[in-house]
Amino acid sequence: MTDSTNSGFPLLRYGLLHDLVGHLLRHSYNRAFAAFERAFREEGLSPLQFMIFELVQNNSGVTHSDIARAMGTAPSVVTTTMKPMLADGRIVAAKREGDGRQRVYQASAAGREWFARIRPTIADSEDELTASLSAAERTELLRLLRQLLGLEKEDGTPC
Repeated sequence: MTDSTNSGFPLLRYGLLHDLVGHLLRHSYNRAFAAFERAFREEGLSPLQFMIFELVQNNSGVTHSDIARAMGTAPSVVTTTMKPMLADGRIVAAKREGDGRQRVYQASAAGREWFARIRPTIADSEDELTASLSAAERTELLRLLRQLLGLEKEDGTPC
């Protein structure tokens, strides 16, 4: 594909860019980020904060390094992103039993209440992002992305 006149792309010669998975994933990420920001504008929540809280809520006692690995990011990014949620008490930290140097995290009661209220909004963000896809295409896209990341085998079973 060399030219593009739709989806907000300017009419330029793109060479092989629109045939590169990485290039298309980058543009997809930008669209996902924008859709997320519109959906959560009132909350002032970032996608990374959403991911951290989802992980902490579902894995009480999770370590900092496990969060970073699950998100595919540096521990310093987790530290910076988590600070506001630690400061306001949505997430609480404790020393890991048997290893006082390592911290573990869990959602506070107030944090769980807050997240229960806002978590359904993620569906709005996902719906906006995938509006041009049918339900079957969206399901297939999710399957292919999980497969690409090594989270799912071709037959749909977890790796």
